[in-house]
Amino acid sequence: MKLPLLRADKKARPGKASKASLATLFARYFIIAMAAELAIIIGFAFMLGKLYQNSDSENARRMLDGPASLLVQELERVPPAGREHALPQLTRHFSYPVKLITELPTDLDPESKQNFAAGKTYLDFDNNLLYIPLRDEHRMVLMGPLDATTNSNDSGWITEDIEVLLLWILFTGSTLGLLIYFYLRPMWRDLVSVRDAAELFANGDFHVRTPQAHSRLFAPLSTALNSMAARLERLLEMHQAMSHAVAHEIRTPIARLRFGLTMLEEEEDEAERQRYRDGMERDMQELEELITASMEYAKLNRGESILQREQVDLYDWFDDLLDLVNPLKPATLSLSMDCARGQATFDRKLIYVASRNLLLNAFKYAQHQVHLIVERHGNMLDIHVDDDGHGIPPQDWERIFEPFRRLDRSRDRATGGYGLGLSYVRLIAEHHGGNAFASKSPLGGARLTLRIALS
Repeated sequence: MKLPLLRADKKARPGKASKASLATLFARYFIIAMAAELAIIIGFAFMLGKLYQNSDSENARRMLDGPASLLVQELERVPPAGREHALPQLTRHFSYPVKLITELPTDLDPESKQNFAAGKTYLDFDNNLLYIPLRDEHRMVLMGPLDATTNSNDSGWITEDIEVLLLWILFTGSTLGLLIYFYLRPMWRDLVSVRDAAELFANGDFHVRTPQAHSRLFAPLSTALNSMAARLERLLEMHQAMSHAVAHEIRTPIARLRFGLTMLEEEEDEAERQRYRDGMERDMQELEELITASMEYAKLNRGESILQREQVDLYDWFDDLLDLVNPLKPATLSLSMDCARGQATFDRKLIYVASRNLLLNAFKYAQHQVHLIVERHGNMLDIHVDDDGHGIPPQDWERIFEPFRRLDRSRDRATGGYGLGLSYVRLIAEHHGGNAFASKSPLGGARLTLRIALS
């Protein structure tokens, strides 16, 4: 009862952490996005200002040339000494200051100085000041700042441009924030579910599966993690089953060894002592064969064996196979073959082991006849082994391919085998992109089929 409570607490804590982490992640991305947007706006405005500064300055100067010419004409009708007093009357309708000065700005470039000396006006675009030359004296007219009225109506440091910028940032920031949040939210949920599942996997709970991901980014990760968990769970179950099965199989020869040692110490007759020694030797050989078969099965199951595909002539290769296994066949059995013609490509060593296991299995249960059939269907090759024995019940057609599974409980060392032969056949078939299965034989017994892909 304690374990579910601990798991419930463990699942509750990541939920709280995920909300806080989502807020942190959202704030981080939002700040980065807004900073990038502000930098882009400022940079774009600066670039446009630089590109159009000269043309804007020239257009503004030309627009002001008309009022400036009229003002100069009126001033030149007044004697220089009285121009200071006449200027306010002449500019009473102007919305910006106008006064007489004696010096140009010190930072004026030589080209502008030359144009000013030739009688052209000079516009200080940055400061909104217009300098107008007078032809009959050394003084000049200064108009501006031209935005003085606008500046006087602004409150504090917030200008109209800044207000527009702030409103733009507020509008785009809220829109961008909502988009980022609703984009990150399903991704974060998927990430949290994957993280929680990975933590449970790390603790050895391979029954957990991640829910279906809502975002396309994490959907492949969720599928891969579930597939990995299913494979790990299957391998772990198979490993446990093999461990229990090997331990169970080892008990019998060990018990016989222990019995043989006891009898060997008590027996005085040399012939009997030799018989016990021979039995112990067979028990040691059985233990060695069991360990070797288990190691070969585990090696192939872990995927450590690399297929060495070779091209063979089907009929010749299976004909040679029958010659090799014929001495292992009981004398009362007949062995026949129907084989397709042509070339095929597979791992000769593994297919030999699988085909040999199928034939040896048929030899144990056949009454009079074993028949090998090799058929090719497109890119697939079917190897059928039929016998005329008692057959296999349909409910056991899958069970016979499980490791250390023996349906005949009466079999002992005399009948041979450890229950790995057919499971080894299925592993070899799966490594060739195929499968192994059982069915009813036309001869009345069992048909075991090895199906492989040829490329």
